[in-house]
Amino acid sequence: MTSLRPNLVKRIDRLPKPSNVAAAMQPLFEAISNSIHSVQAKFGHNVTSKGRIVVTVSTDRKKENVWATVEDNGVGLDERNWESFTTTDSDNKILIGGKGVGRLLWLDCFRQTQVMSVFDDEDGVRKERRFAFVLANEDQIQNHVIEAAAPGRETSFHVKFTGLRDNAYFNKFPGRDSFVFQHLTSHFLPTFISGRCPQVTVLVGDETRHFPADIDKIVHRKQTALRLETEAYGTLFLTLMECDKVASADLKGSHFVHFIAHDRTVHSQSIDGKLGLKYFGENNDRVFHAILTGEFLDQNVNQERTAFMFEDAVLERIINDVCTDHIEAFLAEPLSKLSGEQRIKIEEITETYPSVAFGNTAELQSKLPSGELNGDAIYGHLSRERFRRDQRQAEKIRTVLTRLKDGAADVSSFSGAIAEAGKALEDSEQRSLAEYVVRRKVVLDFIEILLEKVRDDTRDSAYQREDVLHSFICPLRVNTLEDGSRKVEAAASHDLWIVDERLTFAQYFSSDEEFSVLSDAIESDERPDVLIFDHVHGLRQVEEPSKVLLVEFKRPGRSSYADNENPALQVERYVRRLQAGNMRDVKGRPVILPESKGLHK
Repeated sequence: MTSLRPNLVKRIDRLPKPSNVAAAMQPLFEAISNSIHSVQAKFGHNVTSKGRIVVTVSTDRKKENVWATVEDNGVGLDERNWESFTTTDSDNKILIGGKGVGRLLWLDCFRQTQVMSVFDDEDGVRKERRFAFVLANEDQIQNHVIEAAAPGRETSFHVKFTGLRDNAYFNKFPGRDSFVFQHLTSHFLPTFISGRCPQVTVLVGDETRHFPADIDKIVHRKQTALRLETEAYGTLFLTLMECDKVASADLKGSHFVHFIAHDRTVHSQSIDGKLGLKYFGENNDRVFHAILTGEFLDQNVNQERTAFMFEDAVLERIINDVCTDHIEAFLAEPLSKLSGEQRIKIEEITETYPSVAFGNTAELQSKLPSGELNGDAIYGHLSRERFRRDQRQAEKIRTVLTRLKDGAADVSSFSGAIAEAGKALEDSEQRSLAEYVVRRKVVLDFIEILLEKVRDDTRDSAYQREDVLHSFICPLRVNTLEDGSRKVEAAASHDLWIVDERLTFAQYFSSDEEFSVLSDAIESDERPDVLIFDHVHGLRQVEEPSKVLLVEFKRPGRSSYADNENPALQVERYVRRLQAGNMRDVKGRPVILPESKGLHK
């Protein structure tokens, strides 16, 4: 029979390539994880005292001579592990999260891989195995030698990686020693604090670190393994830690929740924005880290263990819905100091935007993430909460009305509900009106100051000073009649109510546009400052003559005008041009201003 021939080179070429430093270190992490599992299998409960792993990394900015070694005193490549090693997608370690692809990542990342292992064969005879592991479609195991181990040697495993392949691994692999330490520490943080960690020695450049001992030096306070029962995500376990700020030295942020699958960090989510803290503690040198584990995460990680197979929004929901209360309780002291600052920010926002002030400051603050000090974010949270409240109130009113209409209840039995609904509507209207009044008050205060400045300023020409007033009340060179060649502005883009309250909702107007632009039938370069048609409220009787309002801005205090600048004469000329009957309104109807009608100035 004929079988399909696997193409290992093509398969490895199609493996996802790293997009960041942590992903680029994944092949090395796989080797370290294998060593951890191996010593745990050999020593069991004694792994913390007897298990040993040594990791050595040599790198530099140019990354031309990168190499790394991982060695352990675990069970080695015995017959069971050897069969697993030589079988792609093996399920040898499936119960502890092994996907059977870790060594394929070695081939994708490194140019050369050399392996040496001491193990006990099936007869209990201690042997040594050496070979080269190469990227090829056939004979990936080369120079394979098995011989008797030297007397006194213990079972072990040693792998050396040399050179980076010319792909994304070369671009993303860290070229700084500190990055190697930082990402290795972050990735294996769950293992280092688990209580089942062997002695791990890491040598990078001239520096050596010992784990988990060095982790204890930077973790100042820890609340371990809170068991959280959730409906959506099953049972999750949350560990909370207060750490020295060096724990986040090379991460993009200060405070993190680390999502773990099968003892490996898959994603680290910054929660700086939620906490509103940079650092905390007596010396302002502490950061927060949390570790989240659970079967839901184990079952939803990709085979490379570099990403989860659900949307990023799920991570955000888990933090908000599951973790936040426990994090806030753990960080109660530093967050309480921020509470006062947040209250001040809330009061500033609600003073300017009363429509989101649906309760007192304490109630509003209870709807916000602790420590959130970003004004835009606070307004967004309050707006969403107001929307939800309005929706609930509207549903309550609809329910009451439906039951009344159907005769399902006596009117008097709903008097309380109706009164409550009416009060809610009244409060909402008052908040919206207050915001509207506040906004107008700001505009009027500004126009008062502007008038004083324009009146007193004699450095610029009269035209320039008049344009200042004009542009503030209504944008210059604007025509809201849409024909493809003119700018169309929203009706709310002006403050014409300053001129006349009836113009608050004016929809069709021309500002500082030449008559020739408004109508091809008129040859004139004269520009009325503001020309407003009678569609302010959309009411117009076709048989009635058109109504047009002309506004001409002049600098306050100006007393002398040339004939072509005299406002009374200017308005009169504009009217004569409109009365010529060559212009049409936005509906295409002629603008008719009979000669018999009076001109009001």
